Amino acid sequence: MKPKQRKKAINLFIYIACLVIVLVSIFPIVWIFLSSFKTRVEIFSIPPVWIPSLNIQNYLQEFTGSASRLPFLWNSLKVGLFSTLCVVLIGSLAAYGLAKFPVPGKKHWEFWVLSVRMMPPIASMIPLYLILRSVRLLDSNAGLIMVHIGFNLPFVVWILAGFLRQIPRDIEEAALLDGCTWFQAMFKIALPLSAPGLATISIFSFMFSWNELLGALVLTGRNAKTLPVAISEYWSQTQIRWESMTALSVVHIIPIIIVTFIIQRYIVRGLTMGAVKE
Repeated sequence: MKPKQRKKAINLFIYIACLVIVLVSIFPIVWIFLSSFKTRVEIFSIPPVWIPSLNIQNYLQEFTGSASRLPFLWNSLKVGLFSTLCVVLIGSLAAYGLAKFPVPGKKHWEFWVLSVRMMPPIASMIPLYLILRSVRLLDSNAGLIMVHIGFNLPFVVWILAGFLRQIPRDIEEAALLDGCTWFQAMFKIALPLSAPGLATISIFSFMFSWNELLGALVLTGRNAKTLPVAISEYWSQTQIRWESMTALSVVHIIPIIIVTFIIQRYIVRGLTMGAVKE
């Protein structure tokens, strides 16, 4: 085989392999989407019904009436957005301090911050439950937001510190010579230049909070229940309500897909920049 033909054959093989990987990756999402329009009989029918009729009864059942799941969706949005906003704000200040100022034992501090993220979340559930109960924040959005901030803050500090180190110090020193304070140099120079990094940590923090199940399952009840907990309730020892579970799962997936596509350009740039460490 000639070198040119061999190169074409290799490229064709790579394309086919990529196509297979993509199809395998998106198949569960496609199955969930199609099943959300099926009745229970169609879900369990043999041979399977691949293309269901456009039946939105499952969605109407979940979001109308006295058993509507809209309050749980609203809780997830509040917890995800507020925890992400707080994590980015607090994490930016901490990461800027670690990246730009001579902190004694800086490497040890950064590793200690990251080690908190390594701890299994299940190990902290009982202490968190007792703490929130003592301050009367159990089954509240405020309590769950604080827990998610604690979970996501180490990741944000670690990642954003790497981005801020790549900004030339001369730019900030020029701003200081022009009369800026350190806070002004941070908010007007460093953070705008770290926009890809901010977009990356924002979407990942929101995704962690949006998909988090364990903390919400243990620390919330009826008032602050989030959508992942509501989805998990369709599974019991006697049956699994696939039609309701898939309809609610589609609603749960849509915001993440929309946000990811909107800031996809920044995420790719952010992951590429974060991959290089001086």
